[in-house]
Amino acid sequence: MSKKTKIAKPPPSTSPLPLLPSVEEVSRRLKLIFQETFPDRSILVGTMAARVIYVFLYGGFIEGQGRFLRPSHIYFFTEDQAGKTTNVDRKLWLLMATRPGYRPEGKRWYADNSRETIRDDLIRNQLLRLGISQKLPGYPPTSSLPIHYLSSDFAALFDPELNDAGLSAEANKWQSRHLNQAILQRMALRAQGIQARGGDVLIEMPDGARIRISPGPSSEIIKGLIEDFTSRHMENPAVLWLSASDKKSYPQFVELAASVGLRFNLNAELPDLILADLGENVRFLFCEVVATDGAVTEARKQALLGLVRQSNIPPDAVQFLSAFEDREASAFRKNFSQLAMDSLIWFRTEPDLLVILSTADLDALDPNT
Repeated sequence: MSKKTKIAKPPPSTSPLPLLPSVEEVSRRLKLIFQETFPDRSILVGTMAARVIYVFLYGGFIEGQGRFLRPSHIYFFTEDQAGKTTNVDRKLWLLMATRPGYRPEGKRWYADNSRETIRDDLIRNQLLRLGISQKLPGYPPTSSLPIHYLSSDFAALFDPELNDAGLSAEANKWQSRHLNQAILQRMALRAQGIQARGGDVLIEMPDGARIRISPGPSSEIIKGLIEDFTSRHMENPAVLWLSASDKKSYPQFVELAASVGLRFNLNAELPDLILADLGENVRFLFCEVVATDGAVTEARKQALLGLVRQSNIPPDAVQFLSAFEDREASAFRKNFSQLAMDSLIWFRTEPDLLVILSTADLDALDPNT
């Protein structure tokens, strides 16, 4: 049995405590650092995140300073203690907080049942993952021991002497150093959707043609399906049907659809988009674009299967997909519980990700589908 790693108790740090912004200023800066395009932004800019970062700064638990935070420093912190901001007050708290059973005066910020949310949801799943905080090696992220410290380059973003222009520049540097390509791509795609609201949306079709649709909540998702989804998840893609907010049908697609066996009544309630993979065995994908409502529910799936049967297409050649802007989009949270089983989910901001809601046994799933 291996011996459990132990922390050698460090001597009291002689490093000066950093200048301390208020909790409100920490909150304001978090919203500037993690702008609207940032994935999982809500937990990173909320009150809990501001208070956690504040405690890191309050105690000088910063990389290279020789001080380490334990989760209980946060659980037991109080509003009264947050208001004691002189160096004398902070050093006294640092001394007392290491003693068993010590509790600062005043009403606690958090009850005991908040421990897992702070320790797991915020520190482990966000701060550690993004390099905002670090921990001493050899300990699980759920350890209650003093092992955590704030990365020095992130702590520098809260220097009270840093103005907003400097903060923006330093935040961009921090992102380039700490965010992986998938996160940066997701941010860029989300920004693209936010910015593309003024003019028409130009879509490059798989056959090289271009079509123009009016801007709207669904237009960027449609563009993403045709340009990004098809290039990543189909071998020989074709668009068989498209219905946009300003134009419910494009007659040029009807002839192509008929050529591969798909015939439908233009007055029927058709999906937003029908794609096909024109291999030896044609595969059809009926897509619903969900900006607010209109996902592939079980009832919608059965209605669409009725259209399939009218075309004498075998149902096993057809798949159904609900397309959303992002995993954090309110439309996804609202519709997820109603999505049809054995259907697909795709997000415009994560084009490589394809989620399968399957009733099949795990061993029966084909990883190539």
